Amino acid sequence: MRPGLIPLAFAIALWLASVVHALASPPTGVFLWYPEPGTPTSQDCDDAVARIGPSLEKAEAWLWGRAPFGSELEFYLFLTGDRMETTFSAEGDYDTGRLRLSGTVGDETTFELAPEDHPTITITGSFVASRDSSVVTVILRDVPSTNGPADRVTHYCRFDDETEV
Repeated sequence: MRPGLIPLAFAIALWLASVVHALASPPTGVFLWYPEPGTPTSQDCDDAVARIGPSLEKAEAWLWGRAPFGSELEFYLFLTGDRMETTFSAEGDYDTGRLRLSGTVGDETTFELAPEDHPTITITGSFVASRDSSVVTVILRDVPSTNGPADRVTHYCRFDDETEV
């Protein structure tokens, strides 16, 4: 290759890498709520999954309000390309509803959420999920509360390749 073409080839390779990185897909599937305070590491999630033993069958039972006999108190997040639903939402909460994904750059996907119980409100947020980690973080921004709008950060764990789309 001629010396003048090396910088051009390098620039094209960097551009292609950034395009592929920017076109990463958001996390979709079913995820286990991380029950401990603080931000978990991938190992923390792996340990929680080993201890709790989540499954798609149990997640669906929790979604429909049927706590599986003998199970630990466990909660789940269901994510599709156009919907977010948690198994712990109470009536009037802001974390279940229609989802509009804005795009993924690196490990972060931004979105807008129209909560079912508050159809006139739009909550913005993001999912942070590295393919190299078991941790999926959901950030809801400016969620209304009695003390004024506040960000809500919740961590979830990947638990089974078959639960991700």
